[in-house]
Amino acid sequence: MSTKYFAKNALLIETTGMTIELDLAIEFSVSRWRAATLTQPEEPRNVEIERIRTFICGVQTDLPSWLENMIDNDEFKARLLEEASEQDAIAADDEAHARMERQREDAL
Repeated sequence: MSTKYFAKNALLIETTGMTIELDLAIEFSVSRWRAATLTQPEEPRNVEIERIRTFICGVQTDLPSWLENMIDNDEFKARLLEEASEQDAIAADDEAHARMERQREDAL
């Protein structure tokens, strides 16, 4: 089972005298960590990039496949895993606040 996430990031391409900034919209999923069993080894959380959309000045553009393949690397996936953890923490905090608010309303 995996959970779906969405993140925004910037991709900078620099060359002599020029810098191009692309806005990335990344849809990805993270599989759950699974403990080792008697028959199966431990499975760490894994990031699967499902879709990368690229924008220049708000206009969607296509990335060449070789560039998209370069983005799909272990370091980038590690950053997406951090992003997923941050989103999970925010969602848990929001849920806790909502639960407290419901309890407060019930007490009135």
